[in-house]
Amino acid sequence: MTSPAPAPAPTARLAILSPGFPSVPGGVTDHTQRLVRSWSAAGHSVEVLGRTDADADSVTADLAGSGVTALLVQYVPFLYGRRGLSGWPERVARAARSRGIRVTLFVHEPWVPLTRLPWLVLGPLQRRQLRRLVRVADRTVTAVPAWRDLLGAAVDLVYVGSNLGSLPPTVPAPLSSPVVFSPTAAGFRFDWVAAAAHAIGASPGLVCIGIDASAARHHPGLAAHFDSSWDWRGRLSATDALGVMARARLVLAPFEDGATGRRTSLLAAVSSGARVLSTTGPLFDPVFREGPILLAGSQPEFRDLAVRVWKTPDHSADREARLRWHRTHMEPSDLDARLLRITRGEP
Repeated sequence: MTSPAPAPAPTARLAILSPGFPSVPGGVTDHTQRLVRSWSAAGHSVEVLGRTDADADSVTADLAGSGVTALLVQYVPFLYGRRGLSGWPERVARAARSRGIRVTLFVHEPWVPLTRLPWLVLGPLQRRQLRRLVRVADRTVTAVPAWRDLLGAAVDLVYVGSNLGSLPPTVPAPLSSPVVFSPTAAGFRFDWVAAAAHAIGASPGLVCIGIDASAARHHPGLAAHFDSSWDWRGRLSATDALGVMARARLVLAPFEDGATGRRTSLLAAVSSGARVLSTTGPLFDPVFREGPILLAGSQPEFRDLAVRVWKTPDHSADREARLRWHRTHMEPSDLDARLLRITRGEP
């Protein structure tokens, strides 16, 4: 005799605090958009708060009046103020909890590192600000294991995952050049990419997704290594960007702090099934040592490994193994479902 299927979880009214949504582009906005789609598809009502200039008491009174029971706060310090300093998210969290709304804090970035003179002042202030917010929240989540101890509380680990959607059903012939996606991201080592591309010697030397040639020529992080002969594709739709990476023989994704589960461009590349070369670093997540991502710890190692991989044939069985790892460890629908359970306070 078969057991009856478990009853579906009752629907809920949820809210997400995501400054700038939906007009300000970026990884947090993309993540919020994906959560809205995923949680709505699960039968829940999801409201997004994109403004930070409203009175905290009025905002939370409206949420409580509409039946919202849980609030997810998307946190990057600079989303809430030009210098990353604002007491507004804490006021919203306190007011929400006072009205019986459960508060979950997702820390995408905690505070600036003490590596620049202005940050010697900002860093400690942002750290104090975040730790106060952590104490107010019911639960705190981050995508980076190295940050869990820094936050001084029991913190759940939930990766962000790819925001590009599902892989196209068919993938055309491979490209003749290595690919880079979102090279203007903070901490992206485009100088490493340029050196690897020149060492590989493909024609064109590189396919760049996320910025066009005219913008790249003047971008402070790219101008010194700009090459007009490369294929600058500009901003593509999610489907087209994923389709290009699925055709890549190699995607180059070096970050100065290492591969982590918050790097949506890296995880998008992994979701495409392509071979991906990334880096270790101070925030590196050991989960990537267990997976199919190739890793380098220095610029010469990155360059030489890129050349060796480029010369090595890729096989369909290896591609399927990479896709299987992604489905097991980084599938966005699974990550969204876990974050939903945490936000609602479920086991």
